[in-house]
Amino acid sequence: MTTAYRDDICLELERLPEDNLRALLAALRLAVSAQPVRRWSSAVGTVSDEDAEQMRRAVEEGCEGVDADEW
Repeated sequence: MTTAYRDDICLELERLPEDNLRALLAALRLAVSAQPVRRWSSAVGTVSDEDAEQMRRAVEEGCEGVDADEW
């Protein structure tokens, strides 16, 4: 992982509430385990509408856009 990704991830983690951090840690531990995760909803559990919206905004703000004309 590049330093830029690591820094961006750390910045986003600082914004998450404690409950979301615990859920994310559990999901990350499953992701690196030997068993593949087939359904993330069973790995993470349920998320409130407010938390889901916060995560959606964070992804939208933090992810690069795709320019279809470049393909």
